[in-house]
Amino acid sequence: MKKLTVTVTRHGPSIKVLISQNLHPQALKASLSPHSPFLTDQIYSHFIKSGHSLDPFLSTTLISHFAKHGDFSRALSFFLDNPNPDTISFNSLISGFARFGRAGPVLGLFNELRHLGLKPDVFTLSSLVKGCERIEENEIVHGVCLRLGFGNGAFVVSGLIENYAKSGDLVSAEKCFRECFDVDNVVLTAMICCYFWNGEFDKGRQVFMKLRDLGFELNEFSLTGLISGLFDVKEGQLIHGVGLKMGFLCGGSLHFNNAVMSMYARCGSKLDAVKVFDEITEPDIVSWTERIGAALDRFEAFGIFNSLRRKGLGVNEYTMTNVLSAVAGEGLSCLGRQIQAVCQKEGYLKVVFVGNALISMYNKCGKMDDARCIFDDMVFQDSVSWNSLIAGYSDNGFVSLALKMFSDMRGHNVEVNCYTLASILEVASDLNSLHLAVQIHSYMIKCGFMSDDYVVSCLIASYGKCGSCNESRRVFSDVDKTSVMHLNAMLNTLVNADCHVDSLDLFRNTVDSKLEVDSKTFSIVLKACSAMTDLEQGRGIHSLALKSGFHQDCFVETAVIDLCCKCGNISDAERAFRYASVDNLAAWNAMITGYAQHGCYNEAFKLYDRMTVCRIEPDEITYLGLLTSCCHAGLLQEAQSYMNSMVECHGLIPHLEHYACMVDLLGRVGLLEDAKKTIDEMPIEPDAQIWQILLSACNIHGNFDMGRVAATKLLELQPDNESAYILLSNLCASAGMWNAVRKLRREMKEKLVSKEPGSSWIQLRGSMHYFFADDLLHPEHKAIFLELSKLYEHMQDSKTNVRHGNSHENQGQGTLLVPQGQDDKPSWSMDRTLLTVPPLTHGNQNAA
Repeated sequence: MKKLTVTVTRHGPSIKVLISQNLHPQALKASLSPHSPFLTDQIYSHFIKSGHSLDPFLSTTLISHFAKHGDFSRALSFFLDNPNPDTISFNSLISGFARFGRAGPVLGLFNELRHLGLKPDVFTLSSLVKGCERIEENEIVHGVCLRLGFGNGAFVVSGLIENYAKSGDLVSAEKCFRECFDVDNVVLTAMICCYFWNGEFDKGRQVFMKLRDLGFELNEFSLTGLISGLFDVKEGQLIHGVGLKMGFLCGGSLHFNNAVMSMYARCGSKLDAVKVFDEITEPDIVSWTERIGAALDRFEAFGIFNSLRRKGLGVNEYTMTNVLSAVAGEGLSCLGRQIQAVCQKEGYLKVVFVGNALISMYNKCGKMDDARCIFDDMVFQDSVSWNSLIAGYSDNGFVSLALKMFSDMRGHNVEVNCYTLASILEVASDLNSLHLAVQIHSYMIKCGFMSDDYVVSCLIASYGKCGSCNESRRVFSDVDKTSVMHLNAMLNTLVNADCHVDSLDLFRNTVDSKLEVDSKTFSIVLKACSAMTDLEQGRGIHSLALKSGFHQDCFVETAVIDLCCKCGNISDAERAFRYASVDNLAAWNAMITGYAQHGCYNEAFKLYDRMTVCRIEPDEITYLGLLTSCCHAGLLQEAQSYMNSMVECHGLIPHLEHYACMVDLLGRVGLLEDAKKTIDEMPIEPDAQIWQILLSACNIHGNFDMGRVAATKLLELQPDNESAYILLSNLCASAGMWNAVRKLRREMKEKLVSKEPGSSWIQLRGSMHYFFADDLLHPEHKAIFLELSKLYEHMQDSKTNVRHGNSHENQGQGTLLVPQGQDDKPSWSMDRTLLTVPPLTHGNQNAA
């Protein structure tokens, strides 16, 4: 009793007084709090010892409270302790399970209610509809509603329409709408949302006009329902305008203001979301929660969260979920732990979706042990919890643990859904295991997932990543009704397999067959054009994107800029960039990278400064473009400054590519010892590319000892790397070590290692022309050699000396024309190698 007295005192004297007066039912109600469920347990023990028993009214209050907060073990305990549960008691528990999307217990409790002879009411069936997750469950519940006579009432029909809408079954949703006897503005709004969420905007507008013609009130709740499921910012802006015209903004309706802000944040227009928030005179907790979701970076989100708590407005479970999602990222687990402490203090760790958000946050921070602890401590793990942990293990390279979790998930009879299979297919891709992909394919067939577009698309992609493009083609060809999701997966697989011509052929066939495409389709085929440096075909596809209205999509904008840059047309890339969305980080990165590829380092630096002014947060790719610019220009001090800024100012962790740029730059300027020191001090294990960069630099500067070390490391990682043998052979030759040269040549022959012939190509009037060294197969080779002779003579007249043999093996690609022979009519060799950059002095800005 002493422990109880202390606890009661903290919550005020009223509970203690109630117990002393033997008013245990009132004390039990007063003890209800999401922060201290153990107090309720203690008082309930005294309630039982005092001879009281639960009546339906009291049990309903207790069940509703704990079910609302996801504490189903206590909710069920109070439900089972009620000797005479009524329909309302059942409704409380069913509603709680439905709120958390637990369809199994919802259906089970409904069956128990019927078995006890109790009569379900409209609230029972409404919760039953809300608890449906899959379309099959919704169809079953729809049939039950019809049989019990509730299938045509507005209260139930609105929920059925919403479920069908989320499943993409417009036909069933329209049938429910037509058969509804009591159409009101809630049902009409549900139908409008159904059309809007599935992209049928014209039909949605027609129902919207019908709602107004029938004289139904168009209120802020109707508009909120419309805007809540939109992912199209243009349509959202239209509804925003209607709300503004009707006076629902700027303090007119806080409910609608919050929905508008959420829509802009969801569609990526965070600046617009912030503007809406700034116009709210008295933001509530929902407003602040949405403002956290609209934060431009993690630190701003965490700052807003702290500001919210200092204002004393309190937080809810949705606030915690938003801030956890916002701060998730590599190297920021310290912020996540602080938020976890707040969750613990406020009693939200028992809420399932808060626990799921914590797991996801730790996944993105790479702290899988912490994610597993959260998972193990959860009161209840739903399918999202399991899927989050499996995805985390997969994303962080713990593939064996991901597979074990999948096995445990099935052992615990947790429902495997499309997201589970997508994560396991990703594991198969990471392992490059065709055998595992085939097993998952068999499981999908057995469990009926081959009708799910998302999972089949993941299967197509997985086969491609496992090196079996033919299996991807077979799965794609076996699909009965090809969707844009299947098409994009197949196109992406072909592009990643360097089958660029096949991807373009598939795209043409798709356009001819009138199959609907989306912005992602255009971005993929534009990527294929970039890989082929086919500017003409890329322009044609861009024109089609303009005609289809996808030109303002961020992925298409970025793909067009990348295409122009890779095809050497920097002016067109700049023009495309001027029309791109200001907050499209990928477009900024593509332009900076394009400048880097073209040696325009000043333009790259100026563009980065503009990013800072526009408050666009750079990422790892931004800094990679800047470091590449510094590398090409020989700007060592600037590169070191950007490397420091990346870590200290933006909290970004350098990857192998960033260190490769630094090693390349140090090697170019002749600081080989510093380059080697950078490799030794890297927190990441160096790969073959970094050792090849160092070996190339040693070859340029004639450092035999370091070159031998680099070659040894490179051959350990890639024993059949022909460039390693050739570079080391050239290095030995420059040092006069001819025995070593002969040994390397002999070793290459024994291992059947050979240098792939270099080639050059050019596109002219839509045709590709390829050339190899001493190539006489081209039909116009005589005219080509004649023109080259003229160029050579012009070079001689201009006293431009082209030294034979100054090309070195390197990682890059370019075109080098080298005169062969000593007579007055030189022959010519064309080779796709890189012109060697001579040793650069420290900070030489004129170096190229």
